[in-house]
Amino acid sequence: MAASFDVGDVAYIQTIVTDSGGTVVDPSEVLLYLAPPTGSVGTFSLSGGHIGHPGTGTFYYNGTVTAAGYWNVRWVGTGAADFADQSRYFARGINT
Repeated sequence: MAASFDVGDVAYIQTIVTDSGGTVVDPSEVLLYLAPPTGSVGTFSLSGGHIGHPGTGTFYYNGTVTAAGYWNVRWVGTGAADFADQSRYFARGINT
């Protein structure tokens, strides 16, 4: 089941990167593609300071939910540890 938020909430989106043995690892670069229910896909990067990195293999993004519907999330890492992770969350409108 997808996580859910209300429009106006701050959504905390996280991914944890591991190698094939289950050890947490850091890619050289991490990108987040965030697709709202309507509008353009936003691209956020670790090197650009948009993504938090509290510890090895853990990355997060906090963003305000601006539209009701399903938001698609895609994380991509390159360099030292290539990875991709997809998920989505649902945002409820004010009167839904």
